[in-house]
Amino acid sequence: MHSQIVYLDNNATTRPAPEVVAAVIRTLETDWSNPSSAHGLGQAVARTVAASRAQVARLIGVRAERVVFTSGATEANEAVLRHHAKLGATLITSTAEHPAVAAYYFQHTPQLIRTVPLDKSGRWQLDALEKVLNSISGPKLIAFAWANGETGVLQDLAAIKNAAERYGAACLVDASQAVGRVAFEADSAAYLTFSGHKLHGPKGVGVLVQPEAGPQVEIAVGGGQESGWRGGTLNVPGIVGLGIACELRKRNLNSAITVMARLRDRFENQVMSAISDVSVNGADAQRVPNTSNLTVPGVEGMALVARLEARGILCSQVSACSSGQPEPSRTLLAMGLSRDDAYASLRIAVAIDTPEGDVEFAAQAIVDEALFLREMMGGLV
Repeated sequence: MHSQIVYLDNNATTRPAPEVVAAVIRTLETDWSNPSSAHGLGQAVARTVAASRAQVARLIGVRAERVVFTSGATEANEAVLRHHAKLGATLITSTAEHPAVAAYYFQHTPQLIRTVPLDKSGRWQLDALEKVLNSISGPKLIAFAWANGETGVLQDLAAIKNAAERYGAACLVDASQAVGRVAFEADSAAYLTFSGHKLHGPKGVGVLVQPEAGPQVEIAVGGGQESGWRGGTLNVPGIVGLGIACELRKRNLNSAITVMARLRDRFENQVMSAISDVSVNGADAQRVPNTSNLTVPGVEGMALVARLEARGILCSQVSACSSGQPEPSRTLLAMGLSRDDAYASLRIAVAIDTPEGDVEFAAQAIVDEALFLREMMGGLV
């Protein structure tokens, strides 16, 4: 059996866990006081926020004092980028990052951007990174998404951070698609960001982990909240929900990784056994366990996604749109795919709450619809 709506777009957002929903509602009802107030009611809420901060810190292996609550990874990334741009730092990023990882530089200081190409597996070319780092004098900032949101490919975090250390570069790691899907401890010298809604938490809340050493960044001037790093009254319901989401994943991280990998592998095997020329983009690299990006030659990806949605299956074609005109994925093009193959791709992303029957139903539907579209378009059969 499968669900009425088969949701396989978990890299866009995840369904909040029932425990998270309950905690947010409870907080709205009972912990509505301002945590900055000196009276007892406010201080009780402040202790609740502190407990949530500790829950987040435990999941990612840092001291709680390093955790700054934000509205999400985009805000946190922007603060780090803005800080280093004002220092005149050169930004080193890849040719296919999420806009949030480099947008401030592209809008304000594009002359300070240097890019590193991807290899065919979707990973940074480390020899090219070395050459870029060696060619730059003055301050430097390396910024990248640890897990690519389109392919699930994980960058070589240790190698990139090692290169940053050797050349004296600051390092910004957007871990939005990796937290809760990979076991790790945050590096003491790097900035790390993520968003709660990728982890079965609420939308509108996220985290900036400040480095132990190196410049700590100010996000917003205000009333001194968040140790002065981000002013403004705290989003207590969101923070509590994020804390619960992190606590839940900390308890079951290994089993969650196993469950998601099994679902993803079952999906890929089912599709590839039925259509021999389907390829998995990034399959030869280490990936997060929940993401699969398929290229189905001879099939227009947007048409396939639309037909799947008509059957109640929600996934992504992974294309950007400009003035209503679809463009192929920059990530897939950077990995060496042709425009036709990039157009013929789609992404599915499972979660721990994805029923196995949904995966089997979606895989068969993709096979059926892809073969139908090939026949209709006079392509491969």
